[in-house]
Amino acid sequence: MRENEERFRTANERLRQYIENAVPPDQAVPFLCECTDDVCMKRIDMTLGDYRQVRASDDTFAVAPGHAAPRGEVVVEERDAFHVVRKDAA
Repeated sequence: MRENEERFRTANERLRQYIENAVPPDQAVPFLCECTDDVCMKRIDMTLGDYRQVRASDDTFAVAPGHAAPRGEVVVEERDAFHVVRKDAA
């Protein structure tokens, strides 16, 4: 459900705006998992650079490992703390 991903993305964007000038660029920050599960409150630690990289595309989202939707999403990058998923066009 893309609406859920967008909701968590909006919350993460507010967090980024709030802390952007207060946190060193290499410090991990607790963002919310942007998966499709509307009750997921899993925390994923990313640097602000990691977050910006995920946000570079409207079709990519940061999710906790194992939280990619089995249908409609493809894992395009795996990190220890999070995975990057892309909406599958098919």
